[in-house]
Amino acid sequence: MTDTLRGCIVAEPGYTFLGLDASQLELRVLALLSQDKRMLLDLATGDLHMATALRMFGHTDDADLIKKRRYDAKQCNFAVVYGADAYKLAQMFECSLEEAEQFMADHKAAYPRMYEWMEERKAVARELGYVLSMFGRKRPIPNLTSSVWKLREDAEREVVNTEVQGTAIDIIKMAMLVLRTVLDKRIRLVLNVHDEILWECPDELLPVAIAQCQELPNYFPDYPFKLVTGKIYGEMKELEHG
Repeated sequence: MTDTLRGCIVAEPGYTFLGLDASQLELRVLALLSQDKRMLLDLATGDLHMATALRMFGHTDDADLIKKRRYDAKQCNFAVVYGADAYKLAQMFECSLEEAEQFMADHKAAYPRMYEWMEERKAVARELGYVLSMFGRKRPIPNLTSSVWKLREDAEREVVNTEVQGTAIDIIKMAMLVLRTVLDKRIRLVLNVHDEILWECPDELLPVAIAQCQELPNYFPDYPFKLVTGKIYGEMKELEHG
């Protein structure tokens, strides 16, 4: 079924949308910045959230329980990036605070190096007063030294969030620049939505454009992009590489 809003965005006659979606970009950035070996291995499986679930909860043959555990692990993975605490996780899971605290403890046990890295980055940010993305873009966070504990706590959550998400958007912008250099100028850049880049391509140029987009791993080997095409933004289909 067509997404209500995306279904309203239709390519001009004679054109086709070509979209690129960076797969689990922020979590890949987090794994590479922290150099958590377990998380890097789990990313390499192709399903980080399932691998996280196995680390947190172990194996089960119950298909419904596997699905729920993967969902819980996915929520934990993203909660880390966004700086959620146990209270927020309890709201997300609709569970007790004690259960949420246990989820976070299990996640920390699964990826201890990542949590160590996050504390190290907070310490560095407190000393410097700012955070840098992987590519050197700076964001001051003055409340890291605030005398108000709530402001200081919020600022500390922003440290990892800023470093990871700032690096992720840097990668997306660089990918857009690379493609703008490579692709025919008749191919239009339409949208950038989070980790997704959408182009509108003349139909006769589409095969060449797809081949050129499939060269992105040469520029960003650690960050795979999924390619999708279609006439309607809400009905695009994934393309296989090759």
